[in-house]
Amino acid sequence: AGVGSGGRTRRKSGRGSTTTKTALLRSAEEVLRVKPDASLEEIRAAYRRRARETHPDKGGRDGEFESVARAYRSLLDAASSAGAVVSSTSSSRRSLATASPSEHNVNVMTLKGTAHWDKELQEHRNLVRELFQAHGTDMGAVVSRQESALARLGLRAGEAGSRGRNEKDEIIVNSCFYLSLAVSYLTGIGVLQSRAYGPRGEGRGGDDDYGNVDDDDDDPEEADLRRADEALTLDSALQLKRIIEAAVVSSHPEWAAEGFVGEEVQAFSDFLVYVLDSPTLASEWAVAVFDAASGFVDVYKGKNYPEDDDDWSRVNTLTIRYEPGHYRPIL
Repeated sequence: AGVGSGGRTRRKSGRGSTTTKTALLRSAEEVLRVKPDASLEEIRAAYRRRARETHPDKGGRDGEFESVARAYRSLLDAASSAGAVVSSTSSSRRSLATASPSEHNVNVMTLKGTAHWDKELQEHRNLVRELFQAHGTDMGAVVSRQESALARLGLRAGEAGSRGRNEKDEIIVNSCFYLSLAVSYLTGIGVLQSRAYGPRGEGRGGDDDYGNVDDDDDDPEEADLRRADEALTLDSALQLKRIIEAAVVSSHPEWAAEGFVGEEVQAFSDFLVYVLDSPTLASEWAVAVFDAASGFVDVYKGKNYPEDDDDWSRVNTLTIRYEPGHYRPIL
């Protein structure tokens, strides 16, 4: 979903080579201090350990925690690259990141089928509709209660905008769903430091393109922090878009041809069901989507969500708000 308009604006192009991708994976393993044959469980454990060691609140050096987060995401991304879901060994991670689909030789895990998720989604939609009809509930009152609950929790809707950028640095419109997920996650793990996104931030406060930070900011240090925050958010949002939409198209290849999924096609939170049991970062999240129109809250919980660990369950619980035509991060 998204507000705003405009087509793509090409600024520059270029993608990493096979050699570069392999080197990045080796670097990621070094940052997390895992062996080349580390399993997904070992990678997750290493990430949690290194995140605690390098977090700014624990005395970590500038940029160190961000490097740990990027390294973790790189290893998970490699495991699900090219739309495949694999058992994670170092060799399979690297082959997926660098080989063509015909060269893949990995063990594929079984996911719940398309029919299962379609049935789940349809049953949910029917349930919401029938609840209001059967009980004669005042939808406006439900919406008001949701707003009051958010206020009591000290949560408010920020703004992540709706325009991201792709690998060629071209503007992509209708990206607010992925931008909101990225801002919610990055704020939760504490890597966004500018006034716009820090602990008391309200988000960008507008719908300007990312990367267009006001160079006339009275505080040069704050301007630098905001540029860094926006670059990290853009990169994270694009990775989420690629991972989630690859999973959607894998289950529904006809949706791409029919225009339901695409570079500038609006996305919806229902897409999350297709990655809940994958080896990607999204499988470790619980995403609460507050619907401003109905007052309902939809919760999408991945199979690897760390519900037995209070600290990590808090970090991995994302909150976003859906308004007709637009998503916003709840901060």
